[in-house]
Amino acid sequence: MFLAVVASIVACGQPVPASGSNSLGEQSRTVLASPTTTASPAFNPSPNSIGGRVVRVAPTGVMVESEGRETAVDLALVLDVWKETSVPATALEVGDDLFVTGTAGSPFVARYVWANIDRINGVIREIDATGMVLEAHIRSGSTVLKRIDFSAYVEYGASDGSVKTTRADLVIGRSIGAVLYQPRSATARATRVW
Repeated sequence: MFLAVVASIVACGQPVPASGSNSLGEQSRTVLASPTTTASPAFNPSPNSIGGRVVRVAPTGVMVESEGRETAVDLALVLDVWKETSVPATALEVGDDLFVTGTAGSPFVARYVWANIDRINGVIREIDATGMVLEAHIRSGSTVLKRIDFSAYVEYGASDGSVKTTRADLVIGRSIGAVLYQPRSATARATRVW
């Protein structure tokens, strides 16, 4: 079910003032993503996606803040919330970093939500039964050593089947890609490795 998860959770776009209150019973401004006009390898979200940090939780959704703007996200029709594994929408908390796809509007109607998910590429420098140390590639072009634990839910190979990998394939010196769940106060955990 995994999509190729973005390298960073980003929202860009123009604010649209809301009139009255939204379905969460709060005043909000909606952030609509728009593509950039410059060629870049950077992630450019579609107009039907948003990203940001949860600042409030309500019975029917959450308020997400991005670049100083708040967006109401309605979770009533959500199909999946991914936070290391599929969880109920009630598992979302203040401080979670979200990437959401759905239908833009006021509120934004969520269909799929990824919470605290990131992506990493690098070379395995150390490995043990609980995780590995990667020489991870960063945007500046340099590398940094990063400890990654294996999630209890880890899967191996690309989600579309294009890359077959098993736990036995993970050896020192191998280049890998991984999807990470990044809890706020713990080591990142790999949920998919290829």
